[in-house]
Amino acid sequence: ELRTKTNPSTGGAQPPSTMQLSDIPLVMVIAEWAWGNNDDPSVTPTQCIDTVPFLSGPCFSSLFAKLLGIGIILGACLNKLPVLLNILNNKSVAGLSTGATYGEIFMYCNSAFYGILRGDPFTAYGENVAMAIQSTAIAYLIWQLQKDPAYTMQHKATATSVFVGYVLLVANILPPEYYYTLPAANWPTMMFSRGSQIIDFAQLKHTGTNSVISFAMSLVGALIRVFTTIKEIGWDLPMLSGFLISVVLNSILVTQYFLYRENTKNFLKSLEKKKD
Repeated sequence: ELRTKTNPSTGGAQPPSTMQLSDIPLVMVIAEWAWGNNDDPSVTPTQCIDTVPFLSGPCFSSLFAKLLGIGIILGACLNKLPVLLNILNNKSVAGLSTGATYGEIFMYCNSAFYGILRGDPFTAYGENVAMAIQSTAIAYLIWQLQKDPAYTMQHKATATSVFVGYVLLVANILPPEYYYTLPAANWPTMMFSRGSQIIDFAQLKHTGTNSVISFAMSLVGALIRVFTTIKEIGWDLPMLSGFLISVVLNSILVTQYFLYRENTKNFLKSLEKKKD
């Protein structure tokens, strides 16, 4: 309830004060998330919140980048779901490259650690956390379901030890001046990971239990990330170069899916017959 105030000089009543959006604590928390720590001096929580609902161009583009980041993270949580469902339904990991899967785990972990160690907004790298978890789940299913040849305990122990050592090295030893090596290392890792998958598809002449939805989502996500990275972080060349390479490689994978579509349908039908 707004109360009138008494003017001490005249003894009269002042008009009721008007509450601004910036006076509401929750609104300012959201404004700090959307527009805080922005390099553009025209983009500050107070300046932007005062222009609601008619946001200025810089305020709108900054907020739009944040919302896109959230969208990418939510999409990433579902990115590998079609692949996981295909594996579980068919009880097969045919068409999946173990080397590509290992490469993806390190690639997504590199990007996630880079954002975490630099203190970047979670919306700038959060999808990499989701993708790393899903890729790890796929690697586990490959270990469990691949029978010819089956993976030995020695292989599993070695792979696990290498990963644990990598996490400890990056989290505790890597100096800040070398953080840039994390996204830079993704270039060869991505080429190996996606390249292995591209070669496997070319040799098999089908895409197995892989899903075009996952490839398409990765392609669109990489395109969007070019924009959000520039808006939220700036012209970070190591990260931007990685996204551009991802665009090229995922475009090839999507093309292969449609190129081998009929062969893939026939292969999946043969799996169904074997199950019956």
